[in-house]
Amino acid sequence: MDIVRDVLDKSIVDRNGREMGRVDAIVLDVGDGQPRITALLVGPSALGSRLHPAVGRLMHTLERHLGVARGRPARIAVEDVEEVDRRVRLRLSIGETDVGAIEQWVRRWIVRLPGSR
Repeated sequence: MDIVRDVLDKSIVDRNGREMGRVDAIVLDVGDGQPRITALLVGPSALGSRLHPAVGRLMHTLERHLGVARGRPARIAVEDVEEVDRRVRLRLSIGETDVGAIEQWVRRWIVRLPGSR
């Protein structure tokens, strides 16, 4: 498997088919023997770090300022991956991960807007 081609930037869906974002980074264990994938990272700070360390720090600061930095970037254990084809399909629902933190923050923020109810 070519990790970069087959996994990085692929869309992630939960067990219910709900979009969860894209694979922004891959965590490898390069201990003894062959390197192996241990987790997939999802979130702006992971993507930013891939682009440039300063961008990653900026995105992490923004997440912290918005109050969604806890558990970010979201880490999905490779054991929770059901299948990799056109998308990365998980055994989990979005609620069982930290991926939904920003979505929940946006929902709370939108509810406060005049005329949103």
